Amino acid sequence: MLSAKILHQRQFIYAFILLLIILSLFTIFGERGAIHLWRLWGEKKRLDERNFFLQSENEILRDRIYRLRHDDLYLEKVARDELGLARPGEIIYRFGSSESKAKRTKTLSEVPSGSPRSSGQKSRP
Repeated sequence: MLSAKILHQRQFIYAFILLLIILSLFTIFGERGAIHLWRLWGEKKRLDERNFFLQSENEILRDRIYRLRHDDLYLEKVARDELGLARPGEIIYRFGSSESKAKRTKTLSEVPSGSPRSSGQKSRP
């Protein structure tokens, strides 16, 4: 009788430990477990950083809009820099960058051997 009672208590303890293990596994690996929460926390952190960046960019754009609407000197500077506009009588000189010049000379010097040459490129006898 005593051994049956002890056996029943052990079964109850084993069942309780098994239940705790199963609950622990669901708490860690379940659909809304600790790992899922950790991933959500990382995603929230990335979204907060992106949100901060976009808010900063919006503030810069708002300032630029205000200046374009209210500051004539800034509007003139933007028109000159971005649109290439000039005042009457002004002459604008444009110089290509050294990188684009090097790229042009490289492409001009690379004439394929099988392609026909122009009259200026033909070898003279």
